Amino acid sequence: MLPQAPTGILSPLKPLSLELQRGCDDASVFGGLGAYLVRWADELSPGLEPPLRKRLARIREAFTGYQGMSPEERRDLCERTVKALNLYAARAAARSPAQDITPASNVRFLRGVGPKRAALLAQLSIHTVHDLLRHYPLRYDDRRNCPPVAGLEHRQSATIRVRVTGAGNVSRPRGRSLARVPATDGVTPIALVWFNQPYRAGQFDAGAELLVTGQVMVRKGEYSITVAEFEAVSQAEGAESLNSGRIVAIYGLTAGVSQGFLRGLVNHALQVCSFLPTGAVPEALAAQRGLIDLPDALRQIHFPEDESARTAARARIAYEELFVLQAALAKRRRGMTESSVDASVSLADLQQEYSQALPFGLTGAQARVIGDIQADLEQRAPANRLIHGDVGSGKTVCAAFALLGAARAGKQAAMMAPTELLAEQHLRTVGGLLEPLGVRCRLLTGALGTAARSYAHRRIAGGDDAVIIGTQALFQEGVAFRDLAAVIIDEQHRFGVNQRAQLSAKGLCPNVFVMSATPIPRTLALTAYGDFDVSVLDELPPGRKPVFTQVAWGRERAQAYETVAGRVAAGGQAYIVCPTVDADAQGSLAAAESEYYRLQNGPFAAFKVGLLHGRIDASAREEIMEQFRAGRIEILVATTVIEVGVDVPNATVMLVENSERFGLAQLHQLRGRIGRGEDESICVLLTRASAPDVIGRLRVLERTNDGFEIAEEDLRRRGPGELTGTRQSGLPDLRIADLVADTATLVKAREDAFEIIQADEDLKAPEHKGLREALAAFQSEARQWAM
Repeated sequence: MLPQAPTGILSPLKPLSLELQRGCDDASVFGGLGAYLVRWADELSPGLEPPLRKRLARIREAFTGYQGMSPEERRDLCERTVKALNLYAARAAARSPAQDITPASNVRFLRGVGPKRAALLAQLSIHTVHDLLRHYPLRYDDRRNCPPVAGLEHRQSATIRVRVTGAGNVSRPRGRSLARVPATDGVTPIALVWFNQPYRAGQFDAGAELLVTGQVMVRKGEYSITVAEFEAVSQAEGAESLNSGRIVAIYGLTAGVSQGFLRGLVNHALQVCSFLPTGAVPEALAAQRGLIDLPDALRQIHFPEDESARTAARARIAYEELFVLQAALAKRRRGMTESSVDASVSLADLQQEYSQALPFGLTGAQARVIGDIQADLEQRAPANRLIHGDVGSGKTVCAAFALLGAARAGKQAAMMAPTELLAEQHLRTVGGLLEPLGVRCRLLTGALGTAARSYAHRRIAGGDDAVIIGTQALFQEGVAFRDLAAVIIDEQHRFGVNQRAQLSAKGLCPNVFVMSATPIPRTLALTAYGDFDVSVLDELPPGRKPVFTQVAWGRERAQAYETVAGRVAAGGQAYIVCPTVDADAQGSLAAAESEYYRLQNGPFAAFKVGLLHGRIDASAREEIMEQFRAGRIEILVATTVIEVGVDVPNATVMLVENSERFGLAQLHQLRGRIGRGEDESICVLLTRASAPDVIGRLRVLERTNDGFEIAEEDLRRRGPGELTGTRQSGLPDLRIADLVADTATLVKAREDAFEIIQADEDLKAPEHKGLREALAAFQSEARQWAM
């Protein structure tokens, strides 16, 4: 009858009853009953209706002076307050039916969730029952059997059954309290240990039987266990336990909420929820794919009966997530291809003319991708294509063809790069390819002066310049294109979805091509770019030699310097890459500024050493790069500003300081700056790390020069978010599905989702109602990430 009262309104009843039993000695609550009730009223009042808020204000006022009252005054106040709370609960129950708990209900309606716990749950993004049910376990503990203490190993996690054998004690080593309670499993003594919970020492009577979970420590034959969770055996055996005797869910982030409370809350929600979500997957499709129902999956993912049930639950939820994701991408792709605007560009025999004008022959992969681009430009629907491949595979040559196509048709094209250095590099490269064909390119970056920028804006608006290459300055206010037909976005992962859209919005409905110098694993291409057509440059130009890569430690630095000096003395050039511009507080990272001064006055005093990083003025930066290209700078100390767009064929050696600080894909990009000429090149990865997993990661680069293999390994080790910015793609994180482990599931979900959207784009069929609702929720979440 009581659930109709606002959550938390009756919580003072227990301490008030205890206070009356104790003769109103103001010791029923730590800190005093008066202070407790003042806090209770302050926390609860804001969410209540005005009449009830006034009642709480009167209770608060009465208990403000509780400490100074006589025992008789205290008893009278406590009795009146208990009577008032019980009367309110009874009236509330008679006035309204029980709260109907649905997935959309606020968690405040669940038993045991007051204002404090609701705030903690909100930190986990748990606001509704649906959010709670989707807060999936991070891992599981198999607590079906309790092993004997004597069979446990040092630092092993286990659940054991013990009996308390005596009183506990508290010590305070190094400023921390340590409560120890003696116990035994019937054969072997073991101490139960709690850190910073001194009250545990006096909590248990001798003979109390407990189920205890934690990490076991074995020192000189004596056993202790650092307790993470426990419960009384009588409690566990009196009803179905959620914490022992079964496969038990362990949640990741808990924000101060205990594992036991989370399990209990999820179990309560599963029991009282009037209906559970049936999901987005149509029943017939779920049966065809051998998937269990979503309500069963939700129960088994939190409280699996056995390992097979947990596996089946995970399979259903992973498919559900990927299916909704792919359906959203399918709808987005349909919306792009069904534009009412004619985006076609007539190219005639341009591909043949372009290839004949190039100073080199196209690879088979380049010719294939240029063919894809030509077909895109000639079709009515605007293109939306991802072009990706390994470093040096020739993406810029392909992009230049798209720019040429728009210009030859009397329209305009824009190419956006993430940095001024890369934009300037593209201006030289693309300009060199297009100027012999009668097309000049214009640069537009933030570094241009006011007069130069205004002049560029006028020429772009008037259509005088057909090809514009620049940075984010391309989509700033004041830039207007006369007829933007093609957009090229290089290093696309460095731009948010909104930035890409802002540039596209400068045209009526331009063809969009995004490029990535990092090969993208197939699973990510199907996920983050599922609404794109994909072209892969999987062939390097002839003559490109693999870069020999070696992991080295600080003690081998002198040998690495000898390698650099030898290559430079023989006429080559070198990069030395540092992770930061300035030294960090601990001095643990090589900084470009300090390394530059140390090297030019020390190991490399005989050579011309230069410095390049992002804080250097754009014009000065360009002058430094020109000196390096011309060979007047022999060794360039730089940050990752050289990661993309720098092409100096004479550079044959690279040292990367603190290489453990970089991802595999980034290191592969960096070493792609060498190996661009005829001579063999070497990349030395200097590190101070010794952890096996870190060294194992770096040794991947020793083993292979295949960017696709490296990208797969980076995905496996680091996850998708760090590699392609899935959040910037407007996609929320997957909670269960794993883009490495669930590749086969992803492919099936994609096939099914695209087939359904093709047949029923608006999802009007009754069996598609769940998918329609899921997409609405998905798109709302995606919009939040895209902002």
